[in-house]
Formats: sequence, structure tokens, C-alpha cells
Amino acid sequence: MIDYGRNLQKQVCCLPAFDVIYLTDKESPLQVTTMNKKLLSASFIGTIFGAFFCAVFVCLPDGFPADTLTVNVQSRNPQSGTAVPEVQHWNPQETAVIICDMWDKHWCAGATARVAEMAPAMNDVLAAARKSGITIIHAPSETLHFYADHPGRKKLAQYAEKPLVQVSTARLDTEKSAKFPVSAKNGGCDCDNYCAYLDVYMREHGGKFPWQREIAALTADDNDLISDSGSEIGSYLQEHKFKNVIVMGVHTNMCVIGRSFGLRAMKRLGLNAVLMRDMTDTMYNHRGEPFVPHFEGTALVVKYIEQYVCPSMLSTDFTGKKPFLFKGAGEN
Repeated sequence: MIDYGRNLQKQVCCLPAFDVIYLTDKESPLQVTTMNKKLLSASFIGTIFGAFFCAVFVCLPDGFPADTLTVNVQSRNPQSGTAVPEVQHWNPQETAVIICDMWDKHWCAGATARVAEMAPAMNDVLAAARKSGITIIHAPSETLHFYADHPGRKKLAQYAEKPLVQVSTARLDTEKSAKFPVSAKNGGCDCDNYCAYLDVYMREHGGKFPWQREIAALTADDNDLISDSGSEIGSYLQEHKFKNVIVMGVHTNMCVIGRSFGLRAMKRLGLNAVLMRDMTDTMYNHRGEPFVPHFEGTALVVKYIEQYVCPSMLSTDFTGKKPFLFKGAGEN
């Protein structure tokens, strides 16, 4: 969501009928809403739009360009764990989204079902991000054969032989004294009847992975990029001077945090890494520590990331909709 409210407020604060005015760039025509629901008098309307065009096309207070993204991130105090909200302003041309391992099929039936449930909402997020000018990077590990002819795969494959960066997936220094909040008993399968683990599945299927591509519910646009290599992705981001990277997908306690293109690796490259916390899931079995329901386990991993790795955000900042919730999950 592109939010001009903070800048425009200074231009129209002299109008007595309004407390705060927000202008949002959405699919529908320009909308004006107020915290105070008083009627708009005709004499004020010309002033409002005059101030808007001045703010956006002429003066732009505080130096933010018209297409600046206003993002609400949340981190946690390393000692107390208290939530620390922050508003950041990003250039969409310096921002990328990495979609981690949103496969068509997982060895765990429950994990497969949750990906299928989340994917349509995630696709809406990606559409909004593209429209804002954000770069989309699909990272479905071990499935690049499916995308061999995709222009976005060819674009990143050129870094395979001569990468510009080296990546590390080791725990960050900020995590050294931290205890990871959930176990991955039985690989994290939370099904009533445990699914055959990955090595068993592959033995039974001639060495093939369960996943063959990214789930079809996610659109891979011709202008999107595709790779499962942190060095390829990191090299592209460095060469094109990216500053912000949002990671979404599965699973938060495994690939999202630990892949070569995951949160730890991107953080180490000096990028402003952010987890989209309502667009993820965890391989957590409630029969293992800390013995809480599945989605509470996910929330604990998110809090760990906010406290020791990087901030998080919600998809609302892109879509203007309520955060995504799995069926049976509580509020984010």
C-alpha cells in the first residue's frame, strides 16, 4: 500500500473538519477517508485535492517519492522480548520478495494442505507487489528443471558460474545464546497418522522428491525471477543494488530461516531482511516440545525470528486486506 497520509497531513492540518486525512493508492479511484467522520463541505474538497497534488507532484514533504512503500515492521527487544513496532519507507525498485519452497506437494500431507490453503492469498500479495514495482523471486528448491525455459530462470542462471557473493546459513551471532522454541519431532509432521518421512518417500518413489514444481496457484510472471541458490539470488540483489528483501513461504523453522536464500543468509549479506509472518507455516508437531497447538508453534517461531534474526510484517501493507489466517488459527 502506498500511503501519502503522513506527508499530506502537514498540508491540510489547517482544516478544522478533519483530524487526519489518509489517501491510499488502491484498485478503486482515489479514496479519502478520515479518522473523524464529519461531513466534507464543498469548500474543503478543492483544498484537499489541491493539497494532494501539491504534496505528490510538487513538494513531497520529507523527501519521500510518490511511489514510496510505507511498511509496518515488528521486531522484539533481545532481552525482554517486548514487541517493537517501526514504520519504514522503502523504494519498491530496491525491494524484492523471495517465495520459499511453496511446492506442489510435500512428503507431509498436512503441510501440502496448508500450502494449498495459503497459496491463493499469497498470489494476491504477489500481484500487489508486482504492481508496486517490487521484484518477485520464486525459490522452489530442487525443482529448477521444471523452469529451465523460463526467462526468469535464465536471468539468474548466469550467476551460477561466477557468483558475486558467498552466502552462509549458520546461525547469526544474535542467536548464539537463544534456544529455538519448537522441536521437529517426526520431521514436524502434525498429521494424526504420521506420513512417511522424506527418505522413506524417496525410496518408495525411485529417488524422486515429492515436489516437482511450485504450486500452480502462484503465478510465475515472465518478469519474475527463479532460483533455489542463495549465491545466485544474492549476486543479483547486490549487482542491482537492492536494499530490502521480504521472505515468505514454508517452513519458518526450517527453509525460510535456514536456506541459502533464507532470512539468515539475506541478513548476512547486509540486506534489510523481513519475514512476512502471515504468509508462512511451520513444520511443527504438537506432540513435541513445547506441546502447544500447531499454529501456536508457528507464532513462537515468528517471535524467535523477530527477537533474534530480523523483523516481520503483515501482507496488509501490500493488499489492504486483513492478514491471512489458516482455518483454526488465532490472530497474528
